[in-house]
Amino acid sequence: MRVMRGSVLLLAGAGVLVGAQVAGAVGQAVAADGPPPAPAPAVLAPIDVTSPTGPRPTAEGVRAEVGRLARRGLFDGSIVVVDPASRTVLLDQGADRPRIPASVTKLATSTAALTVLGPQTRLPTIVYRDGDTVYLVGGGDPTLVRAKGGNPLAGGSASMRDLAEATAAEFTANTSLTVVYDSSAFRGPRLGPGWPTSFPAAGVVAPVTALVVDGGRVRPGATSRVADPAKQAGSVFAGFLRGQGLDVTSVKAGTRSASATEVARVESPPVADIVGRMLTNSENNYAEALAHLVGGAMLDDPSFAGGASATTLTLETVGIGSDGVTLVDGSGLSGRDRIPVRVLAGILTGVVRGDDPRLAPIDSGLAVAGLTGTLADRYTTAATQSGRGFVHGKTGTLTGVVSLAGTVLDAEGRILVFAMIANKVTSLNQARETMDVIASRLATCGCS
Repeated sequence: MRVMRGSVLLLAGAGVLVGAQVAGAVGQAVAADGPPPAPAPAVLAPIDVTSPTGPRPTAEGVRAEVGRLARRGLFDGSIVVVDPASRTVLLDQGADRPRIPASVTKLATSTAALTVLGPQTRLPTIVYRDGDTVYLVGGGDPTLVRAKGGNPLAGGSASMRDLAEATAAEFTANTSLTVVYDSSAFRGPRLGPGWPTSFPAAGVVAPVTALVVDGGRVRPGATSRVADPAKQAGSVFAGFLRGQGLDVTSVKAGTRSASATEVARVESPPVADIVGRMLTNSENNYAEALAHLVGGAMLDDPSFAGGASATTLTLETVGIGSDGVTLVDGSGLSGRDRIPVRVLAGILTGVVRGDDPRLAPIDSGLAVAGLTGTLADRYTTAATQSGRGFVHGKTGTLTGVVSLAGTVLDAEGRILVFAMIANKVTSLNQARETMDVIASRLATCGCS
């Protein structure tokens, strides 16, 4: 869905949540990773990009508008601009060169999650009982909250309190219980390859586990993350059981016994919703959970390595191609990731054309310039205000890396796809502004 020029853009919800950015050393992310955002904005007048009505943009027109700025302003950078209606490449500056992508990696993760897991799949957190032992088993839901989660099918999240209340109903008051928390659905290291150990304390990302509550934050609304999210989740669950009148005598790590039977469960929002939240606010833990799940479903390897391999394979199976792609995580936090901008543009071109309806949540999940998510505080200068509302994108930032990939509605009413990555950046703010100016110029240019 797109907003036509002159139309009013309507925000769904009372406000927009924008996560704080955290600076770090080389290879560290400074992308937002806050609480689940409000629903993506609703906009008017959908455009069928396969049947455009405006004049066709030309390579000459695009080069005249942004070519010089791209050459001089993107440092060690690449850019590609595509007309998705005809699949014509209008600008190509190093489009096939693998570069450190930062959080635009989440476009590849989204593609894999929606393709392999399916948009309507929901992730369970289940409680099993074996006598007076209850097993809290994580299913990879990164959106689980302590309480007041709301309806997961209407923008909310599953809550640990609801799960504890349903569990307590299976016991009489004052029953003594042992709680075993089980996060065995994910395997391998909890921090990704190339991630500094300071990431959790800095609030960039929590250690990746299949059982987590409130994003592993030390308390609701905090930035810093705990060292062991599964242990924290077990403790939170035990606390709610005690509040229901049960006597929890022990809380420990373990795996579910074969004889245990299910007594309660809660389920996440659909994967489509998780993908949308992840893209809008660049939720790193959402990305890593989805990548681990994809690795498990496709390769029986729910780990960083499995998720990265499965994502790369998915790019091949859906026809985008993976030449030049090297992934080690799902969030783009690692400086070891490499993606050519051509791949990002390929993903977005297929999305806006509607080639695979399963990928539609990628389009609605992109942040809107000047309005939502990681683009909410951008497009405020004289040179970029024209892109406000008309540029939709996924941002990326690491030390020395800035990226932006998305779509733009041009002055002729046609959608263009663009992707930019700059490495060896000496000024993050200058690189962001350059990319925003380029996207804004595409918005005001018919480029025919």
